[in-house]
Amino acid sequence: MSWSRDVYHNPEYFGLEIVGCIDFSDGCYQFDYTVVWRNAEGQLLFADDSGCSCPSPFESHKLEDLKPATLHTLQAHLEARLKENGDYYSRESENERIQGEIVALLSRIRMESLKEAA
Repeated sequence: MSWSRDVYHNPEYFGLEIVGCIDFSDGCYQFDYTVVWRNAEGQLLFADDSGCSCPSPFESHKLEDLKPATLHTLQAHLEARLKENGDYYSRESENERIQGEIVALLSRIRMESLKEAA
C-alpha cells in the first residue's frame, strides 16, 4: 500500500484527523505506536502498529481496522500498554516519557470534548 493511501500518512483521505500518537518503543530503528484519530462525526478511533524501520507505520491498516473509543476505553488501553511496556523496558525514564505523553493526550481530548459540549 502506498503512503498516499494509508490512515497514518494521509488520514484526510479517509475523512480522519490524527489527534495524537504515543510511541511505546525506545526509538532505536523501530516503532510501536498507538495512534488516535477523530472522524468527521467526532468519533475517536485508535489502532496499534509496530515494526522495525523497514515497514511504514500503519501501511497495512484500513479504515475498518481502527477501533472506536471513548475517553475511558482509550485510557484503559493506553494504561494496559504502558504496563506491558514497563514489563518489557526496565528503564524508568522511558516509561516516564510515555506516561507524560499519555497524560498530555488524554488531557487534550478531555479539553476538546468540554469545548464541544459548551
